[in-house]
Amino acid sequence: MGVSQTLTTRRRGTLLLVLLALVAVAIPAGVLAAKPAQQPVTIQLLNVSDWHGNIDPVATAGGAWNISARWKQDRLAYPSISLTAGDDFGASPPLSGFFDEVPAVKTERLMGIQVNTFGNHDFDKGIDHLQSMIDLAAAPTSAENPGKPFPYVAANLANLDANLTGVKPFKTINIAKLKVAFIGIVNEEAPTIVSPGNFGTIEITDGVAAATKAAQKARQTGANVVVVITHKGMDTVSPPTGKLKDFAEALPAGLVDVVIGDHTNIQFSGTAANGVLYHENASYGNTYAKTLITATPKKGGTVSAKSVSFVTPVAEQLPPGNATCGTLTYCDQAILDMLVPYRTALAAALDGTIGTTTLPFDRGGNIERRQEMPIGDLVADGMRTTYGVDFGFITGGSLRQQFPTCTYAPVDTTLHRSNYNAAHTTLAPCAGYAAGGPYDLVKGDVYAVLPFGNNVITRDVTGHQVWQMLENGVSLCPNPITSSSTCAGRFPQVSGLKVTYKLANPTGCTGSELSNPPTWACATGAATYRTQSVTKSDGTPVPDDGTIYTLATTDFTNTGGDAYFMLKDGQGVTRDRDANVFLSYMEVAGPNLDPTSFPLDRVTFVP
Repeated sequence: MGVSQTLTTRRRGTLLLVLLALVAVAIPAGVLAAKPAQQPVTIQLLNVSDWHGNIDPVATAGGAWNISARWKQDRLAYPSISLTAGDDFGASPPLSGFFDEVPAVKTERLMGIQVNTFGNHDFDKGIDHLQSMIDLAAAPTSAENPGKPFPYVAANLANLDANLTGVKPFKTINIAKLKVAFIGIVNEEAPTIVSPGNFGTIEITDGVAAATKAAQKARQTGANVVVVITHKGMDTVSPPTGKLKDFAEALPAGLVDVVIGDHTNIQFSGTAANGVLYHENASYGNTYAKTLITATPKKGGTVSAKSVSFVTPVAEQLPPGNATCGTLTYCDQAILDMLVPYRTALAAALDGTIGTTTLPFDRGGNIERRQEMPIGDLVADGMRTTYGVDFGFITGGSLRQQFPTCTYAPVDTTLHRSNYNAAHTTLAPCAGYAAGGPYDLVKGDVYAVLPFGNNVITRDVTGHQVWQMLENGVSLCPNPITSSSTCAGRFPQVSGLKVTYKLANPTGCTGSELSNPPTWACATGAATYRTQSVTKSDGTPVPDDGTIYTLATTDFTNTGGDAYFMLKDGQGVTRDRDANVFLSYMEVAGPNLDPTSFPLDRVTFVP
C-alpha cells in the first residue's frame, strides 16, 4: 500500500469516528437502547351456545335483540370478538324455521358474530341448504343483507371442498395487536343424528387430530392465541363428564388456549391438566359467556391469564307488535326492523287458534329423551290414526317445544299461554299473555313442536324390526335413569304399542355407528337384552318373528337416522309433513286436550 493511500484510509477512519461522536451527541440518551418489551393486553370473547335460531327470548332470557344490545355494552370494556359454535340454526322456532333459517343468519350478522362452526343441526336440510346459509353469512353488507359478514370454519371434514365452498379449517382475527386463531371442530357423531345423505360425501375425521394439526399451523403463522370452537358438550357437571371435557384433555399441552363447547345445554367451565380452559353455555341464549384472555402481542407471545364468566341475559317484554324497542334497557332496534316482514307473514300463516289444553304438554331438559311423555303419545297417535296403521313411532329428539310454547308469540296477547319451568314443577305465563288455563293452542305451536320438516312414512315392518327398533331406542340409556339423564334423541315415543324394558341388562345393540359403513346392529329375543316384552295396546303379544305389521314413522328414522338402520331397507310410502299431520289430527283429538288423560303406560321400566 502506498503512503498517499494509507493517509487517505486513515482520514476516512478519523472522519467516521467524528461523525459517530456527533450523532451520539445529537440523539438523546436512551433512544438507541433496546425497545421496551411488549406489554400484555386483554381481549374478550363473547359467545352463545346451541342457539337454534331462538331470535326471541326463551322463557325469560335470551333473544337476539336483547343479547346484541348487551354485547354492544360489553365491547366497551375490552377489545372483543363474538362467536358461536354450531347449531346456530336447525330445530328452530317458526320465526326462523318457517323462512328457511334466513332470519337466524341475518340476526347473527346484526349481533356481530365473527366466526362460527357447524353442529349436526346445521345439516338438517342437507348440503345445498347449508351452502346457501354459508353464502348468506358471508355476503357483503347491503340493505338486503344487513350486518357484518362472517365465515364458518371446520378442520375435521374430509371431502369438504367437493361439497361446500367458503369454509376453511381456521380463521385468524387481528385484535389489539394480537393474532387470534379460531379452529372449528364438528362433533364426530353428527352424521348419525341427521337424515342419512345430508352430509353429502363429507366424512368427519377425529377432532383431536384435526385440531392439533390446525393449531400447529396457526402457531406457525404467528398466532398468539389459539381457540377451538366445537360442537361438543358436557354430560354432567358433578362429576364433570362429557365429550367436551374428553376433547380438551386430549389436546397436546401448549397448542390450544381455550376450547368453547356447545350442544348439550349444560353450563360448565373447567381447566384441563394440559392448561386448556374449556366451557359451555346453556342453550338458546339463556346464558352467554365472557372469556377474558391476556396475552403478549408478539410472535410467539404467550397467554398469561384466561377466565370465563357467564351472564343470564334476562329479557324485558317487547311492546305490543314486537316492532319497536320502546323504553327497553337492552334492545337492538336494527334486529327488530329486519324481522318485521317475517313476523307479519308468520302471523298471517300460523296465528290461528286450533284448540285448548288444560295444561301445557311438557317437554324439555331431556325429559322426552328418557321417558314416555304425553306430547310424544299425542304426536305418535296422530301418525297412527291418520293413516290407519298398527303402530306410530317418533323419536323424543324430534319433539322440540312444549305445547303450547312460549317460543311462538301470536299477535293476540289476550290468549292464555304458559310453559313449565326447567324443573317441570311450576307454570309461568308466557311474557305478555294471560295467565291461567285452559291454555290456547295456535298453528304456530305445532310447527314449533315439529320444526324439522320431516315427512311421515307408512310401511310394513316385521316383528323382528319392531323389537330391533325398540332395543335401539334405549340402547344409550344409562342405568339407572335419573332426572339429569338422557337416552339421546332416539328414545321411542310410541302409539299402538306397549314395551317393557330392563335397563339393568346390557343392550343388544353393538358395533359402531360412526364407521363407514356403520356396523351398528341390534339383536333381540334374548332375555339378557333390554327389551323384555312387546304387545299391542290391547295386550296382544308382538312376537320377535316375521309377522307383518304396518307402521307410521318419519323419513328421518326410516332412512336410518339415530341408528335406526333396521328400517333402512328402501320400504315406505311418503305421506305428508309431520307437522301437517299433527295439525290435521288436532281436529280429531281436540279441540280441548288434557295431558293427564294419557296414562303413560306405553313404555315401562322394570328392575
